[in-house]
Amino acid sequence: MSLRDVASSAGRRLRDAAGANLEISQAWAAALRDRAGGPYPYLAPIVRRAARVGEPPLNSTPHRVVYTRGPMRLLRFEPTQRRFKTPILFVYSLINRYYILDFLPGRSLIEFMRAQGFDCYAIDWGTPGEVENHMTWDDFLGGLIDSAAKWTLRTSGADDLTLYGYCMGGTMALAYASLYREKIRNFVAQATPVDFHEGGIFHTWTRPEFFNVDAMVDAYGSAPIDLMESGFSMMAPVQRMTKWLEVFRQIDNPTFVTTFLAMEKWASDNVPFPGEVYRQYIKDCYQENNFCNGRMVVGGRTVDLSAIACPLLNLVADKDTIAPPKSSEILNELVSSTDKTLMRFNVGHIGLSTSSKGPKQIWPQVAGWIGERSEELGDG
Repeated sequence: MSLRDVASSAGRRLRDAAGANLEISQAWAAALRDRAGGPYPYLAPIVRRAARVGEPPLNSTPHRVVYTRGPMRLLRFEPTQRRFKTPILFVYSLINRYYILDFLPGRSLIEFMRAQGFDCYAIDWGTPGEVENHMTWDDFLGGLIDSAAKWTLRTSGADDLTLYGYCMGGTMALAYASLYREKIRNFVAQATPVDFHEGGIFHTWTRPEFFNVDAMVDAYGSAPIDLMESGFSMMAPVQRMTKWLEVFRQIDNPTFVTTFLAMEKWASDNVPFPGEVYRQYIKDCYQENNFCNGRMVVGGRTVDLSAIACPLLNLVADKDTIAPPKSSEILNELVSSTDKTLMRFNVGHIGLSTSSKGPKQIWPQVAGWIGERSEELGDG
């Protein structure tokens, strides 16, 4: 390449950089003007164009819908070569979309478990509406989760299942397991808050003197999307901006850019939190810690974690700020299980499902634990 070509190329890159800086500034201004919960819709098109990458291939593992109830769908990820009769039912939080469990090809927990021969199912809560805002914990546990469990067993042909709860979905799954334990062979709790008075900044923010949950639910009917997004953003307000600078520093790394955009797309794809479930969640968990202390009442019955006696795997993330280790570790002391395992990994809350460590360091141990306690096809 001649000196003139080098100078011309450098000039084009400078012009492109200047143009990108202007676009970024305009995008930020638009996001602020619109009071957007996050900048993803404004900045992602610029990043994709600059990096020459397409939309991130989220949620790409083959699946089909086997049951619906209102906006809730039960998805089946059937393995090509099924090894285990015992299926896995994933229960994720009501706050974000379930597909963090089916992140990107090669970085998908569900894809990995399916490849190990597990018949996998996941609850997609969908987008709640007015009906869901009036549904209680009893409606969700005894109605939706129990129906999902029954259809998982019916579709898979199994007698019992591995219930796999993650984040707030893990809290709900634990409550379900304490009340409807006859269908559960194993339980996996991933980054699941249990002792909510060890819940870090969320415990502080939701204290009764700071947060009147009754007033909010009565006014809005739900926990609105912008409230949820602003709460997560305020956990790291500076990083909210600086992480976008980092992606431009690595704009020539398509793998980094695609992973970054996938995470930001998922994080911006929030849904309202159904009102009555949110009201009890805040009061019985964060404010009064009734869930941890055996005082939470659902449908006239007390949620008692000591009623759980099946094999338990408790997955804890050392860098978790949403479900800090102290909040999750106590679960092993509260259940009656004699077969219980605590695994800790040096990742964050979301890293348990999306980190590059997952396929090599985390998921093989999880799959091995579940496999040793599952019925294989042809057993008995």
